[in-house]
Amino acid sequence: MFLDSGRAIAEKIQELIDEEVYQPVRMAVAFWGAGADYKLRGRCELICDLDSGACNPAVIRALLQRDNCVVLKLDGLHAKVVIGSTGAVVSSANMSTNGLGAEGADASGTIEAGYFVSEKESQYERIVSWFKSVWEKASEITESDLAKAQQKWDFRNREMPVAGTPEPQSESEPYHINPFTLLEERIDPADRLRAVKPMVFNQLRDALPHVDHRRQGKIATWACHLLLNQAGIVLDHSSGNGEGQGPATDHWIVGRFGTDKKDDTVENVQRFLEVMTRDTEFSKDIRRAARQVLVSKPWLD
Repeated sequence: MFLDSGRAIAEKIQELIDEEVYQPVRMAVAFWGAGADYKLRGRCELICDLDSGACNPAVIRALLQRDNCVVLKLDGLHAKVVIGSTGAVVSSANMSTNGLGAEGADASGTIEAGYFVSEKESQYERIVSWFKSVWEKASEITESDLAKAQQKWDFRNREMPVAGTPEPQSESEPYHINPFTLLEERIDPADRLRAVKPMVFNQLRDALPHVDHRRQGKIATWACHLLLNQAGIVLDHSSGNGEGQGPATDHWIVGRFGTDKKDDTVENVQRFLEVMTRDTEFSKDIRRAARQVLVSKPWLD
């Protein structure tokens, strides 16, 4: 079966994962980035090229912390192969939002393709044998490996001009951002804000390991609203606790920071925004809006 897009590849991979009962899901995929948050069920055996500089160490660290995952590294791996009991996907797509596609205008637009091979086809056993041989060559990932990978990742994703590419956008140019690539469309009446998308939360949570999970979500959501406001996209909040529905302006968002914890909240919001300015999984316009919020500092008004 031919898979004609990143989204078609992602759906088939998730199908393999959801159907798995008898054996680990096996993935030999070179590069892992933001958005690689599949609902991994049962056991998983994963191989990446951690030393390449193109594999996000934060994502690999999160996968290593899963009780049901074994993650190894293999220098020079460039394959994208996922194997389940009912078949295998061989494709061009890395495990990231950019590779596998995402909803909304901020998807990278990369053109991906692949092929699904059923377990009934003769090629399936060849794919399984290939994975076994690659698995034997792979090695465990140490803390030192992750530290080196972080240095390469940071260097690779630094902001700098590339020969032959257009000049960076002027900060005064219009923004092109789909807000619902960052925030959920539905408002939770208990919180009165559109919560940040799980994919975005996973990208940012490592920046604040000392903050409890629920507060991480709030801080990430506030940061996203502030950068959208900077881009001229002011979403509504829902009514509740005596407040009517209305625009979630900078003033309204900063009012959620409280008083006792405000200084700490501001520090953490800034840290999230700084991460967003550097992470190329976010669009240029999102990174630009985050930079502008850090300059304008709406929490000082």
